[in-house]
Amino acid sequence: MSNTNWKQYFDKRAETHGAAVQSSDYFNEESFFMQRDNTLRWLGDCKDKTILDAGCGVGAFSEPLVKNNTVYGVDFSEKSLEFAAARGLKTMPGDLTALTFEDGKFDAVLCIGVIQLIEQYEAVIKELARVTKPGGTLLIQTLNKGSVQRKLLKLMEKSKKFDRMYTMDELKKVFNKYGFDQIEFLHMYHPFKFVTNGRSAGAFSNMLATSFAIKGRKNID
Repeated sequence: MSNTNWKQYFDKRAETHGAAVQSSDYFNEESFFMQRDNTLRWLGDCKDKTILDAGCGVGAFSEPLVKNNTVYGVDFSEKSLEFAAARGLKTMPGDLTALTFEDGKFDAVLCIGVIQLIEQYEAVIKELARVTKPGGTLLIQTLNKGSVQRKLLKLMEKSKKFDRMYTMDELKKVFNKYGFDQIEFLHMYHPFKFVTNGRSAGAFSNMLATSFAIKGRKNID
């Protein structure tokens, strides 16, 4: 789908489901909270930080960070942003390839379940890198192209919704290109509730993880 169609899609989901997790198009609430809890725990302790949730939707993912941090939310679905604002995010509509923030504004930047929807994914990562401060963290979560389960689903389903998937090594190279080191991965195995993590993809996780998160520290010049 085009960005315009995705905007209409998520506007409609927000109108239908309101602030509920279903607005963000997760498989179910259990899957959402499992991924959120594991990912935020892996991100590490955040207090008195300035954080960007890029493609925040209704703000459900970054809501736990609001209490002790200043959290900004950007999304192209203005209907979704109404609910994100109610959760305490400082919201604004925007294009993730052309953010209005100054260089190095954020201690941490999250981009959860977004790049599989955007054709210009490298342009998004470049822009997120720009607004991450030196020594700050960029964390992106997406679908695993190497997953056996994903490959089987692709054969069985006619939907082209998630044709755009990525390998862990592919995103690691892009992170390195835009100035990040100390790269780590969090591997998720839907519908199972356990996760694994490490500094490399690994044959097991590359084949069986249905989705993954990658995080890195921006180099200090």
